Amino acid sequence: MTLQSPQAEPAPRSRRLTRRTALLAGIPAALAVAGGGAWIGTAAWADGPTDSELALELTDRVKTYVSSTGIDLTASVAVARSNRTITANWRRVQDTASLVKMEILLMLLEKYSSVSAIPAEKKEWARTMITESHNDNTTKLYNFLGGCSALTAAHVRYGLKNTKASADCRWGLTTTTVTDQLKVLNLLMLTGLLNQSKVDYARSLMGSVVSSQDWGVSAAAGASDTVYLKNGWDTRSSLGGLWVVHSVGYISIPNKHDIRMSIMTSRAPNQAKGVTAVEEIAKIARSVIMKAVV
Repeated sequence: MTLQSPQAEPAPRSRRLTRRTALLAGIPAALAVAGGGAWIGTAAWADGPTDSELALELTDRVKTYVSSTGIDLTASVAVARSNRTITANWRRVQDTASLVKMEILLMLLEKYSSVSAIPAEKKEWARTMITESHNDNTTKLYNFLGGCSALTAAHVRYGLKNTKASADCRWGLTTTTVTDQLKVLNLLMLTGLLNQSKVDYARSLMGSVVSSQDWGVSAAAGASDTVYLKNGWDTRSSLGGLWVVHSVGYISIPNKHDIRMSIMTSRAPNQAKGVTAVEEIAKIARSVIMKAVV
């Protein structure tokens, strides 16, 4: 498997002061901690590994794991805690499969002033779209919201710079990156674009997927954690019948900063092997991001 150089995409390098650069610049550690808020976001950041260091570890560990499987798999990861985000192979563009259903849900919630204002029929379509990955009801909701042109406009509105509708406007062939899907997850799970009641509604759906689809990011959760997720999986003729298998989710951890995670893979020979790979990568991603000081 070939992974690109690790990227810590969200923040320009010049805006971050690390422990290493502080010492090289002759800035005392105490001063960097005491006055570092304007430079590094949190004073404690200087006490732990940088995003670039964590991204390198994530990239190396994912590459080592995938190599051990004997599968010609391509894997991309974006994982975040608080204001820290690290990635591996994030530039890789892949079909969303059912991951795009998160964005369709976001469009529905954005359309109405409140959850109670959403018509019961549309709520049922949304419920089955997320909890059961119901394709027919997804198509109904997609068309109701305006289809291809509306989805394309949503990509722009949500800042999804690497997400594009397919040429024939089939929603499952939308192409995207792990970082764009992490943005969608953030918009659904955190208040900002949505108010708290809408976020709670999104969480109620993504926290209630049927047991047969409760895989992926959930493998990285502890016994007391709560998980909200949406997965995507399908064969692709463009891959000679091989599989794309993805998982995007939010792990709520008691008394700690939560984890948001986006994992996309392609070229698995079957769904089961794709799921196994995604789950192992999720565990790696959690172990690495938990080293980030937040």
